[in-house]
Amino acid sequence: MLKKTLGIVTAAVALTALLPMGTAQAATCKGSGCTGKNPQATGCGADARTLKGSRIPPAGGGPAVELRVSPSCSAAWARIDKANSNWRFKIETKKGPTYTEHASPNYPAYTAMVWNSYAYRACVEQYDGAGGSWTCTKWF
Repeated sequence: MLKKTLGIVTAAVALTALLPMGTAQAATCKGSGCTGKNPQATGCGADARTLKGSRIPPAGGGPAVELRVSPSCSAAWARIDKANSNWRFKIETKKGPTYTEHASPNYPAYTAMVWNSYAYRACVEQYDGAGGSWTCTKWF
């Protein structure tokens, strides 16, 4: 009986090792279907990376904004570190939507996604009480 139980456990462990990793985090959208959606709720954050050269602080200091992309979702969004909620940031496209959000003092915040076939960039607003002055990444 012990040999049979050990054999079953060994087989179960071997089968588990053969299953693809991250299947529970599979993305629920792709391309234009991700536009306007939450990158974390859709699973697009699982394989996200920050584009090189896209982490910028606003003029005069403050929290940096990052331009994030998900290869599996073909989508992009902006993310900002924890900061005073007066800081605004956005992801902007040349031919599509723009999504603007406020930072959070409790956790990193992010915008909704855009399809990365558009030209897109991330921006952070200069928090000076007047507003309207934005520092942006280059267009990707």
